[in-house]
Amino acid sequence: GWRLDRLEMRFKPFYIGLLLWVTVCEGFESYRLPNTTKPTHYDLFIDTNIHEGDLDYNGTVKIYIDIVEDTKQIVLHSSRSTLVNVELKNSDLLNIPVIKYDTEIEKDFLIVHVASELNNGSSVVLEIDFVNSINRTDLRGFYRTSYTTDENVVKYAGLTQFQACDARSAFPCYDEPGIKTTFDVRITCGNDYHARANAEIASVTMLSDKKKLVKFKRSPKMQTYLLAFLVSDYAVKRDYANSTKRITVQSLARPSQADQLNYSVDAAVKLIDELQSYFDHPYELDKIDNVAIRNTDYSPGAMENWGLVTYLESYLLVGAASSESAKRDVVIVIAHEFAHQFFGNLLAPKWWSYLWLNEGFATLYEYYLADRTHPHLLIKDRFTVVALQEALLRDSSITVRAMTHYVETVPEIDRDFDSIAYAKSGSVLRMMLYVLGEQTFIKGLRHYIKKNQNSVVDPSDLYYSLQNATTEDQSLPTSLTIATVMESWANQPGAPVVTVERIADSNEFKFTQKRFYHTPSPPENNQTWWIPIFVYTNSSEGAYGDKPLFWIPQGTSAMTRKIPIEENDVFILNPGQLGYYRVNYDRATWNNLVETLESSPETLDSATRGQLIDDSMNLANAGMLDHETSFKILDHLRNSTDFLPWKSAYRSILELDKMLAADNDALELLHQYIIQLSTKLFESYGMKERVGENTNDHDARLIAVDLSCRVGQQKCTDYAAVKKTNILDQRTHRLVIRSETEQRWYCNALRTARELEVELFQEALEMEEDSQARSYLINSLACVRDRVLLEQVMEYVAEQVGTNELYRFMGAAAEDSAVGMNTVIGFLTERRNQMDDFFSNTRAVERLISKLAEKIVDRTSADRLLMLAKVLRIAPDLEANLSGKLDEQIHWKERNVPLVRAALERYQP
Repeated sequence: GWRLDRLEMRFKPFYIGLLLWVTVCEGFESYRLPNTTKPTHYDLFIDTNIHEGDLDYNGTVKIYIDIVEDTKQIVLHSSRSTLVNVELKNSDLLNIPVIKYDTEIEKDFLIVHVASELNNGSSVVLEIDFVNSINRTDLRGFYRTSYTTDENVVKYAGLTQFQACDARSAFPCYDEPGIKTTFDVRITCGNDYHARANAEIASVTMLSDKKKLVKFKRSPKMQTYLLAFLVSDYAVKRDYANSTKRITVQSLARPSQADQLNYSVDAAVKLIDELQSYFDHPYELDKIDNVAIRNTDYSPGAMENWGLVTYLESYLLVGAASSESAKRDVVIVIAHEFAHQFFGNLLAPKWWSYLWLNEGFATLYEYYLADRTHPHLLIKDRFTVVALQEALLRDSSITVRAMTHYVETVPEIDRDFDSIAYAKSGSVLRMMLYVLGEQTFIKGLRHYIKKNQNSVVDPSDLYYSLQNATTEDQSLPTSLTIATVMESWANQPGAPVVTVERIADSNEFKFTQKRFYHTPSPPENNQTWWIPIFVYTNSSEGAYGDKPLFWIPQGTSAMTRKIPIEENDVFILNPGQLGYYRVNYDRATWNNLVETLESSPETLDSATRGQLIDDSMNLANAGMLDHETSFKILDHLRNSTDFLPWKSAYRSILELDKMLAADNDALELLHQYIIQLSTKLFESYGMKERVGENTNDHDARLIAVDLSCRVGQQKCTDYAAVKKTNILDQRTHRLVIRSETEQRWYCNALRTARELEVELFQEALEMEEDSQARSYLINSLACVRDRVLLEQVMEYVAEQVGTNELYRFMGAAAEDSAVGMNTVIGFLTERRNQMDDFFSNTRAVERLISKLAEKIVDRTSADRLLMLAKVLRIAPDLEANLSGKLDEQIHWKERNVPLVRAALERYQP
């Protein structure tokens, strides 16, 4: 073994003879590991000197392996590590000669060759000494973050980000999600630092007056992407959860941010207690740490490492000036990551094809679990307008994938962390919750967790458990099974639109289903689903409620059904958007709905009104409804300040704004319409946040400010001008933005900014240490509309700020305007041979390219983006998807612009 008296020794590659035998091997067809060997346990030792500013580290990994098939080689993953010594021992700890080891670089394979065959049923121990470094800028693997103290001293910390395939870049391992093993971890660090890992600390041994060895308890059986460790001097706030057993709950952050940790600790205690109670299952470990990482040094929003969860500082820190909406975001993100402690950690997906089993449940319960612990934050109500409607929009593309989707390569795996894995999957699971009833659904999930704990799962395991509960509670028609229903949603791309037509004046209705495409000229398609039909009539007083009245079977494109309905009844299909589908009506029913919204909108709840807006606007864009009707549905918002329908409208209005950007006359008509539509909203919420307002009111104000200033509403632009004057007035002291509302005002001010105002924002950014305040400054700078000035800002961010915030700045600029989008494309094209750190992070660049593609509706910009993608050599399948998506959007615009212009000209409410 690796003795403690060698801890201070720095590894050197002194096994020269062994290193000469390292070759590059090719010959494996699959990117997946062969099934000839299987790890059962890891002993991992990491020796660091981060406290001294030394960013290299030594390591030893001892992997206990079962031989599953006769073989002369052991294949695992390794990248970035320099291997110093490789030894193999049998179960009697006798050496097995290693002839050589190969690397297959493209697949990150390490192949260890032995002279004699290893027999099925035997066990071996593979021990590898290696050296590596945390001095990497891709924010993956085991890497560095830093902060500067008040005394201007740079302090480093080391942290991990292994999902999806980056444990291999920190140490040699079997880096696949379906391989669960236990880990014993030991880490050395400075005496003034502390080490954290998944499990609790077992012992601390002082090695010298400068260094100590921290040994951790054995972890649960888990996959490598969940392994995590942190070496830092971060401040800690602690509390305890006690509902099922005593669990230590801690939040950690840079010392200067310690006073912003209390809220997250309190929320985490509530959520870990509720998680265990709701699913009737204990949390596996005795502690859970939540670690805030500077936004500059962290790529995901958060990561569910078992027992050691990491977050952007923006998603964990809550200060005295934080709004209720900022608190809500913290609660939602913690709830998402805590849901993963069961869905993803305790139950691991057999392969990345089933990522939705992780992210779908985490998305659902970030709303439904958080709402149970923090009902005053109004989280559950937001699901349809934030998650479901966004998923339906993405799912309407020709190029979209299915929930269950086979992938192999690392780029393919990374790209599957998308809206399908998160929002669509969460929406389908939410639909099943209402189909079965929450009591039956949770009964099935409790069975699923208990039966498969500490194991790996695929969708059939979920279907089996839900079926078990469904059969017991008789929650589905006897001829229908969970698997039959779910496979129709999980195994094919897209989502349906259900069209309902009343036959004459009878109570008989014709229902048809087909796949909904955003493009007005969709390809031929005969996809069908098992669709639960939820119905609301006001005469029934919600008697049909949140249970399906009947089903449209898969394989059936049309059917008729009688619905008990009275004269002048309000008839709504899929009320509250419980089902994951769109609804279209016959002309008479749409007219009745318009009349209801004009005369008595309170008849329908907020979510249903949001659904009608979202469906009608998207149906119109797809050529299935006239635009004038969609504007009439939208028009009831003139007298509404309700956040949920306004959120639905906001998304659709921005789509129209993008579509009409090149047609000045049509854009002016749209802007005049929006000014009339949003006047009450803007005047009701005013210019500033109010003490005690709820989260929906806060977010409705953000919509009011952005829309009103975007379309030139006089009071809004006047106040933005005042804010621009304030920028110059603050030359004598540092500009600080502390709220999202204030950020929106500065965004609008900077749309007409001059160089001096931009320079003051850049100076503020240089001095700002608070991650949320930095985010506000960056998002404000992204609103600059002068192309030359925006290029200068982009140059500044690239050279002075850092790569991670540059990605975010570019994304925000592309999101804000066509000027921003085209400036980003030009900037990347001109500097494609520069900014090595930026372009080396293939994942982030591909995400940015995809985000740019979403904003393009003209051929010139599309061709520029495709040329950039080709020059950057992005994956061929992604390039093909981009090309298809861009063609789809351009066709969509060409078809709709004349129709929208004509509708706006005719429509004078």
